Amino acid sequence: PGSTVINEINYNSSNDHNPDDWIELSNPGEIEIDISNWIFKDDDNSHGYTIPDETVIQPNNYLVLAKNMDLFSSSYPEISNVIGPFDFSLSGGGDQVRIFDNNGILIDSVQYDDGDPWPLEPDGNGPTLELINPEYDNTLAVSWASSMDYGSPGMQNTAYLASDVAENI
Repeated sequence: PGSTVINEINYNSSNDHNPDDWIELSNPGEIEIDISNWIFKDDDNSHGYTIPDETVIQPNNYLVLAKNMDLFSSSYPEISNVIGPFDFSLSGGGDQVRIFDNNGILIDSVQYDDGDPWPLEPDGNGPTLELINPEYDNTLAVSWASSMDYGSPGMQNTAYLASDVAENI
């Protein structure tokens, strides 16, 4: 009934649109999820961002974790479901994004890359890396696509495919 999914990743912004690094978490379930004191890490265990107390993701909703709140807010002024800042960078050459609950249990993990079979456009060209559907296995490159424009932080992905449509493909 409740789950938290790494749903979108901005790891290498373009020169003409630079909100700095950010990730988006999704709650595709039917109940709210309290993610207070959960930890976001990349592939380096010494890097970690602790999610503040009283942070909840409502059902069928999203939360953005931004490295630089000022750059993010100036790039996406309409997005309010954002927290941060975190004090490490995501690698433009591939990295791991991990979310641990407050007991240290790994909730979700994505090891993305900037080369085939991963989408190439998110590597410095403006688009973000978007999960096609939050029900897909996000450890597989085929489950990801390039966003339209500069991504869709805090809302349904531009690359979203409904599960029933995707199954017919």
